[in-house]
This record gives sequence, structure tokens and C-alpha cells, in this order.
Amino acid sequence: MENTKLSLPLFAALLLTNAIVVLANSNENSDMNNNLSVIENSCAITLYPQLCQSTIYSIVGTSNLLSLKDIVEVSLSVAVDAAKHNYKNINKLWMSLNDVSKRDKIALRDCVETTDRAIYELHKAVEDLREYPNKKSLTLYADDLKTFLSSAITNQETCLEGLSHEKTEKRVLKLIESTHIHVTKLCSNTLALVKKLTHTDFTNQQTNKMTSDHPTIVLFSHHVDQEEGENRGIREDLEDGIKWPEWMASRDRRLLESSYEATADVVVAADGSGNYKTVSEAVAAAPSKSSKRYVIRIKGGVYKENVDVPSSKTNIMFWGDGRSNTIITASRSVGGGSTTFNSATVGNTAQPQLF
Repeated sequence: MENTKLSLPLFAALLLTNAIVVLANSNENSDMNNNLSVIENSCAITLYPQLCQSTIYSIVGTSNLLSLKDIVEVSLSVAVDAAKHNYKNINKLWMSLNDVSKRDKIALRDCVETTDRAIYELHKAVEDLREYPNKKSLTLYADDLKTFLSSAITNQETCLEGLSHEKTEKRVLKLIESTHIHVTKLCSNTLALVKKLTHTDFTNQQTNKMTSDHPTIVLFSHHVDQEEGENRGIREDLEDGIKWPEWMASRDRRLLESSYEATADVVVAADGSGNYKTVSEAVAAAPSKSSKRYVIRIKGGVYKENVDVPSSKTNIMFWGDGRSNTIITASRSVGGGSTTFNSATVGNTAQPQLF
């Protein structure tokens, strides 16, 4: 009887321990199910929902419940890591693959550059998302984030286009195609999630404004993007009736509305009457990593050159005397042996600029 009395506290302790374990397992399962539900609902709007779910859940697991912003950050982080890994592989391939044609070698070099650009744009998106939504308006956040991610996707696709020419060795394309497509899908999923995040927050913000004591009236003109079913706002200037894109900063609208002579930093003139005779010279002389808009006026004339704007030349604006007066033309073409990336008359490898 005494032994039975002594064992009762132990038995009670064991029951309590088992109850705690069961409760812990129950809470863990509950968190897991809730996380799965949040992830599935968020990923449902992406083009590749299964990829979206698997990549995000593989990182967050049963951690704290996720907000939509958390999911976007995880998705973007995965895309960055995949793009970096892809860049290393392509760079190694470009340096080591010597038994290919000159054109294929150039195409691989283009892939190194465009993939590097994609990584840069993804990092800019990371920076924007880190401070979201506190530093600027939700509309600007939405436009900037979508621009960075769309540019990253475009750069990935440009690489594959350069290797899709009929004269390209198929083995070269196969060596990088699957990893490039994987990164593109990750970026596409992140773009869809960003759209959902910014649209949801913007809708909530407008709802709060309309229900406040001092409602704000915002005038929008919408059109539907047939490819992505996206509503994009265009702000209407009520004073002069001009409609400017929502993504355009007010300082850039003022530049477009002002007289040109008051805003040009340098002038390009084929006849020698300006600071430079070619656009390329003006771009080369422009400040690197400029924090303000740098305006290059291009006087009327024909400029036979390919203009490359490197990533270090940020915030550049080209301003001509009209499309029929200022003409930039060159002879590079895919048929002539150039890749898609290098055949552009004006190649902008920097972050999105206002040209």
C-alpha cells in the first residue's frame, strides 16, 4: 500500500508530461496546418502554385504564422539565391566552354551579363521590400517592385533568346535552359505575390480614407492588361488634361513639362555645336551612380551608333528633337551575327530609366 502511495505522484507527473507532449504536438500540427493554409491561399494566384508552395514551406516549416509580406520576402529570397547559383554556373560555363562558335561564346557572355543584371534588380526589390511600406507611397512601391521583378524576368528571357538562334548548338542551350526557366518561374511567382500584397494594402488604405472624417478623392483611369489581368492607374492632371503614368515621379513630370534648355545637363549635336558629337560619348561622360536625373539633350540629326547604357550610369534621361528629327540607327542584327541582346540600337543594361 505504501508503494502505491509513493507511485501516485510519479504517475501524476507522467500524465502531466504526456499531456504537455500531446499539447505541444497539437500546437505544432495546428501551426503547420495554418501555415499550409496561408501559403496555399497566397500561392493560388501564381502561375506556378506548386513550386510556390514547396519553396516557401521548405524554408518556413512550422515557424510563426506568416503574413503575406513574410511570404513575399521568402519567395524573393529564394529567387535571389537561385539567380546567384545560376550566375555562377553560367560564368563558369562561359569561361570553360571553348569548343563552340564565336556567336555562341558571345551569347554566353550576354547571359553572364543579363543574369548579373537580374540579380541586381532582385537586390533592388529586396531593398524596397525591406522598408515597405514606410518610405514612399504604396503606388510607388507597387510600381517599383513590379518593375524590378519584371526586368529580372526579361533579362532571364533575353539570355535564352540569344541562345535560341537556329545556328546555336543545341547542347549549349540545354546546359543552361532548365536552371534559367526555374529562376524565371520563381521571379514570376514573386511578382504575382507582390501584386497581391500591394493591391491588398492599397485597397485597405483607400477604404480607410473613404471612411475617415476627411475623405480623399482620387481620380483614376484604368485599363486591363490582357496578359496579366492587372489594373494599372494613370493619374490625370486636372490643370492641363495631361495624363502621366502613376510610376512617373513628380520631378520627372516637371522635366517633361518644362522648357528643355532649362533642364539639359549636356547637349549632343552631330554637327559639333554641342558638348559631344555622339550619344555614346555623352553617356560615357555622365556621372556614375547619380542620385538625380541627368538629362542628355540630343539635337536633330542622324546618329549611326549603338548606344550602351551600363549599370553604373543611373538616372539618365535622353531628350531628342522629335522622332522624325533625332534618329539613332545602327547596323547590328541577329541575321548579321549579333545576339538579340547586342542588336538593340539603344541598349539599357542599367536599372529602368526614363529615356
